[in-house]
Amino acid sequence: MSMRNTICWAVLMSAGLFTQGVPAYGQNPGSGPGTGDLYTLDRCIRIAMENNPQIEIARKQVEVRQAAALGSYTGVMPTLNANLVNANRTTSGDTPVIVEGVVLREAPGSTRTNYSNNVFLRMNLYNGGRNWNTIRRDRQLIDNEKLGQVSTENQVTVDVKTSYYSLLRAKRLREVAEENVRLNEEQLRRSQSMYEIGSVARVDVLGARANLGGARINLQNQENAVLRARAELANVMGIPSTAAFQIVDPLEGGSLDTTASMALQDALRMADLTNPAIQRDEGGIRSALLQTKMARGGLWPTVSGSVGYSRSGVRVQDVYGNYDKNWRLSFNLNLSMPILNGTQTYAEISQAQTQQLIAEETLRQTRRTTSLTIRRALLDLDTAREVIALSGDNIAASEESLRLAEERYRVGSGTLLDVFNAQEVLARAKSDLAGAQYDYLIAQATLDGALGK
Repeated sequence: MSMRNTICWAVLMSAGLFTQGVPAYGQNPGSGPGTGDLYTLDRCIRIAMENNPQIEIARKQVEVRQAAALGSYTGVMPTLNANLVNANRTTSGDTPVIVEGVVLREAPGSTRTNYSNNVFLRMNLYNGGRNWNTIRRDRQLIDNEKLGQVSTENQVTVDVKTSYYSLLRAKRLREVAEENVRLNEEQLRRSQSMYEIGSVARVDVLGARANLGGARINLQNQENAVLRARAELANVMGIPSTAAFQIVDPLEGGSLDTTASMALQDALRMADLTNPAIQRDEGGIRSALLQTKMARGGLWPTVSGSVGYSRSGVRVQDVYGNYDKNWRLSFNLNLSMPILNGTQTYAEISQAQTQQLIAEETLRQTRRTTSLTIRRALLDLDTAREVIALSGDNIAASEESLRLAEERYRVGSGTLLDVFNAQEVLARAKSDLAGAQYDYLIAQATLDGALGK
C-alpha cells in the first residue's frame, strides 16, 4: 500500500464514509448503531449557541444587569406620592379647668374627626454625583456582562472545536488500531500456515497470537476513547450524550494547509484589542472607578426639593368639595451636610478603592493567561507542522520496512520479532500523523479563541 493510499484510507475511515453514498447536510444517513444526523463543525457550534447552559446563564446575567440599570434612574427622577383619603378621629375625656390651683369647672370631652388629602412631588437635586455615577456604573456593568457573554460564547466555540477535532482524532486512531489488528490477524494466519508445514516453531504462533491480543486491547481502548470524545462533544453542545450523530471530517478529500503562521508579538497585540475577556476586565476597572466616585459622593452635601398640595377639614365636603377653600401649597428646599455618620462613608471609600485594585489585578492576570495561551498555541502549531511534514516519509519508510521484514520472515532469513517491530513502527507513524493533524487544528482553534475570533 502506497503512502498516499494509506493516508487517504485513514482519512476516509475516520469520517465514517465507507458507505454507499454520502448523505446531504442535515439528512439522516441511517438507523444502525452509531449513525444519526450528519453534523458539520458550524452546525455543532450553532447547536451549542442554542443549548449550552453556560451561554444561557450569561444571557440571563445581561438581563439582570439591564433591569438593575433601569432601576438606577430612580435617583435622578422625581417621586410623586398622593394620599387620597386620610380620616383621623380623636376622642378626649373631660378636662378640669384650673386657675391658680383652684378647679373652676370641668371642660366636657369631645370627639373630633379630621379629613385630609395631599400630593407631594419630591426630587433629589444634588448628592455629590452619586445618582449619576450609579447610572454610569450600571451602564458599564451592562457592557461588562455583554462582553462576558461574548467571552463565554467564544470559549464555548473553542470547546466545541476542541471536542470536535478530538473526536475525529480518536476515530482516526481507532482506524489505525483496526488496521494494526488486521495486520496481526494476517500475521497469525501466516505463522500458523508456516508452522503446519514445519517452517517455523510453535513459539512463533504463540508470539503472533499474543501480539494480536495486545493489538485488540489497544483497539478496545481506542473504541472507548471514541465514545468518551463523542460524549464530550455532545455535552459541550448541550444535547444528550446518547444522541446519535456523525461528524464531517474537514480533512476529507484534501490536505491540511499548515502554511499560515503569526508572529507572537502580532498575536499579543491583536489579543489585547479583540479578546472579549480582556475587554470585559478593562470595563471592570472603569466600573470600579465609578464605584469609588459614588463612595466619595457621601462626603458632599445633599440638596433636595419638594412641592406639596394638601387639603384638610372637619367635614368630608371641606376636603372633597369647595376646592377654592381649605387648601395649602408648600415649597421646600433642603440642604444637608454630612458631618458624622460613624465610619460608614470612609469604609465604603476604602472598599471601593480595594475593589479597583482587584479589578486592575484581574485585568493583568487575564492578560498573562491570554499571553500564555497564545504562546502555547503557537508552539503547538509549530510542533504539529513539523510532525506532519515528517510523517509522510516516516509512513512510506515504515511500510517498506514492514514489507521487507515480512519477506525475510517468509524465506526464513528474518525473525517474527522483526515483523512485530516493523508493524509497531508503522502504527506509530500513522498515529503520529493522525494526532499531529488534529493537534494542529485544535491549536489553531485555541489561538483563534485567545484572539477573540
